Parts: sequence; C-alpha cells; structure tokens
Amino acid sequence: MNATIQQGFPMQLTDIVVYIDDGASNQERIKAALAMAKAHQASLTGVALAAVKPRHLRVKDEKARIRISEQHAQQCMEGFSKAAESEQIAVDTRIIHGDESTAARKMAQFARNFDLVILRQANPKSDQFSLVEEVSEQVLLLSGRPVFFMPYIGAHRIPCQKAMIAWDGTPAATRALHDALPILVRMQEVIVLVVKEGKQKTAKGEVMVEELQRHLSNHKVRATLRRVHAGTFDVPTVILNEIAENNIDLLVMGGYGTPSLKQKIFGGVTKTLLSSMIVPVILSH
Repeated sequence: MNATIQQGFPMQLTDIVVYIDDGASNQERIKAALAMAKAHQASLTGVALAAVKPRHLRVKDEKARIRISEQHAQQCMEGFSKAAESEQIAVDTRIIHGDESTAARKMAQFARNFDLVILRQANPKSDQFSLVEEVSEQVLLLSGRPVFFMPYIGAHRIPCQKAMIAWDGTPAATRALHDALPILVRMQEVIVLVVKEGKQKTAKGEVMVEELQRHLSNHKVRATLRRVHAGTFDVPTVILNEIAENNIDLLVMGGYGTPSLKQKIFGGVTKTLLSSMIVPVILSH
C-alpha cells in the first residue's frame, strides 16, 4: 500500500463491539475484533448474552438453567479478556440479561453507540441458531450500525486484504459501502462487482458506477470495476463464484428488510449469502 495513504487514513473506527459465545467461530471472531481494534487504535467491547445456554446443556429446572447460563456468559467474557490481554489490548466487557427476544432487542439498542458490530453467522446445526438469527435480525435492522458477520466456518485470512463490493446502486448498498470505508481504505485490493441479470440492457448497478469509482478514489480506495452477466445463475451464486475466483476475503453489501416483516426479514440475495457465507460480510441497512 502507498506510504502516503498509510499515513493519513480519511476515517477511523473508534468504537467496536463484538458478540462473544462458545460457538465454533468464536476464536476467529475474537481474533478479527482484536486485529481491527489494533489497526484502528479503537476501543473494543465484548458482549455476551445471559440467554445463551452452554452447548449441550440439558437442565430442566429453569432457575438452574438461568444461573448456569449467566455463569457461562461470565466465562465467555473472561476468555475474551484473556485473549485481549495476550495481545496487550485493553477491552471492556458487558453481559446482557433477559430472555431471547429481550436480549436481542437490548443488543440492538446497545450496538447503536458503536462504529461497527461484529456478529457471528447463525449455524443451523447449533442449539443457539434461533437466538443468533434473532440477534442478527434485530441488530441489522434496529441498531442503525454496520454489521461485520463472521462465518461459522471461520475466516481464511485475518486481517482481510481483498474486498468485494456487491454493487446494485441501491441506498442499502450505498450505506454499506460508506460504512465500510474505514476498512476498505486499508485493503490491498477492492473490486466493485456489478451483476447483469436476464435480458437487462443495463444492470441496476451500472447507473453512475464510474462516479462511484471516482468517489472511492477520493477516499483513497483504489477500486477496480468488474461487470459480470449472470446468465443462467442467480445473483447470490454469481457473487459466491466471484468471491472464490478472485480470492476475496471480505464482502460488502446492503441488507434488506423491514422490522414489520419478521418472517421475511432479509431480501433474497442477503438471506442466501448469509446462509451460505464463505467469507466475512459487512452489511448495512
């Protein structure tokens, strides 16, 4: 990266919050959060939910389950603090109490005072799938903050070095791109992907896309434009193929949905990519 760019980043992440539990991606998520905090010299807060039950917990007594879950949340925070201490990074911790729906809402409210929220992808094979999915929906739709989703399979490269922006020209994509600027400016390579579907003469993302490239350049983000015709594939498949073929390790895209439509909280592309995530994804709504 150009030395003059390194000396004067136009934007910084100042406050980052990361969700902590005992899921398979937890260590990778902590690693990513610590790397971001160090790179941006940002404050970092770890959050655990007392509603999260330890894996394979089989306790019928409700009071005992709540007590064990709260102890488990405290253990998660202690593990996070030890990992931060080993990297010589000072962190804050917070445990959010309440049942699943209450905890998810409180998490969304708490996240409003941070520059970036780091969450995990919901694993359908996990006992906590419904809770993690609820937290993801609530935070994305009600916090007003960008969300960095870590795949439950982990990440192949942290810190991320090659980013792809899934660009369709929508307000949500615009919001995601600008929320991600402090991260994008540190990338070795950024690709703006525009996908043309069916018999469209012009892809939706084509409108003013050259101006987008100029705008990114003004923010010290050197982005290349890639136009792809979907052919017989759907858009999520095209995006996933492009990620694999270009060795991308971070996807930036807009998130869709409204709080009143809980059953269909995300649009088709967003939902598919979140369920089949192969790299971290930054989403904004």
